[in-house]
Amino acid sequence: MLFNLLACSDYDKQAINALLDARDIAVSTHNIRGYDALLLPDYHDKSGQSEFDIVSKMNKLFAQFEETEMTSSNRVIRMLDEHSAECEQSYLLRVKADGTWRQLNQRERITLSKTSDGWKISGGL
Repeated sequence: MLFNLLACSDYDKQAINALLDARDIAVSTHNIRGYDALLLPDYHDKSGQSEFDIVSKMNKLFAQFEETEMTSSNRVIRMLDEHSAECEQSYLLRVKADGTWRQLNQRERITLSKTSDGWKISGGL
């Protein structure tokens, strides 16, 4: 029984890692549809931001900068229960405007929810 729980947890963690890697790719390629697909449809986090707010913010970022590059590292995933998880990770966001690159290093805590379509980002952005 314990082995089944651990195996499920490992499978879920792999799926969460794939989801968060897909977020890095969507940001790096200015793929707003791909980014939106990673969010829980009724996304609302503690700060009051909705899915619409998050997508609008990302659209503005893509419009403001010629290029973006995002990479995540030092990821720690905690399963809270079988349908929710939390991930703490560092990320490097590089943006290019007028031929000049700028960068931001931050640590974030993202919440995730398991849906019938797989894991989705449900808070923390």
